[in-house]
Amino acid sequence: MRAKIRLMDVAGALLEAQAGVASRSQLAAIGVTRRVQDRLSAEGLLTRVTTGVLSARGVPDWYARAWAGVLVGGEHAVLGFEAAAHLHGLIKHAPDEIAVFVGPDRHAAPRIGWRFLRTWRKGSAHDPPRTSVKATVVDLCGEADEDGIAALLADALSARATTAADLLAELAGRARHPHRRLLRDILGDVAGGADSALEWRFLTGVERAHGLPEATRQAHAHHKHRSDAWYSAYGLLVELDGKLHHQGNGRFVDMIRDNDHALQGITTLRFGWAHVTGSSRCETATLLGQVLMMRGWEGPITPCNSCRLMHAV
Repeated sequence: MRAKIRLMDVAGALLEAQAGVASRSQLAAIGVTRRVQDRLSAEGLLTRVTTGVLSARGVPDWYARAWAGVLVGGEHAVLGFEAAAHLHGLIKHAPDEIAVFVGPDRHAAPRIGWRFLRTWRKGSAHDPPRTSVKATVVDLCGEADEDGIAALLADALSARATTAADLLAELAGRARHPHRRLLRDILGDVAGGADSALEWRFLTGVERAHGLPEATRQAHAHHKHRSDAWYSAYGLLVELDGKLHHQGNGRFVDMIRDNDHALQGITTLRFGWAHVTGSSRCETATLLGQVLMMRGWEGPITPCNSCRLMHAV
């Protein structure tokens, strides 16, 4: 007990700030020598997290492991990808593998449970240090497929965690990005005044890709309401709903809007992000095309490349 009290007297502030973990070099710098560290470990007062990092709280939890990755990574190390996203609240579940950016001049040997990337990233003003929200989103988009990119952007923008302009600025600062064109297409329209990235995806991935009639955007089918897509010749509206519109007062406003339109004999279809990406956009196009044909459109619905690939399987 006295050894534990002495340890906390000397290293308590450091351990408290770092989720109970510290590197051997940090402990040595404040007077806890390697010999003392080994003795405290033998007594069970310190637990090995990974080579060079010890925990004063027994078996390390995820936050302790995240700090351990930063300590192994060195002075300029920052957490990235899913680890940073989890800390920023962008994703719910903490990843099993913790990504750490260590800089191009730093070498960190591979370790089970961590992924060390020899790339420089500036950390945000948080503990443990992590990439900024905008850098985290752009990084994750680099490893995601089309559906994943759409979901990432939808979540980040609808939660107001970042803005399209900030994401574009972050993207512009990258020498390379595997999905630069897609991100610039989506975010460019948002920053330029389009109603939403969701509307852009509907226009290009559902309507144009499948030969459907193009609706009038941001039109008034009813004098009290502006709608996302208005097929005036067919008495059909499409409303595109992001997360924020599915909650609270927004849902009530949507009901009023739909009821007002129904009194005029206008049908409303509602789609969200899950309906306009990947293979789901083809299903949405089929449904929309069928409703339009029921209302007089001659058709036909044109299969896109994804539709053809699905039919060939």
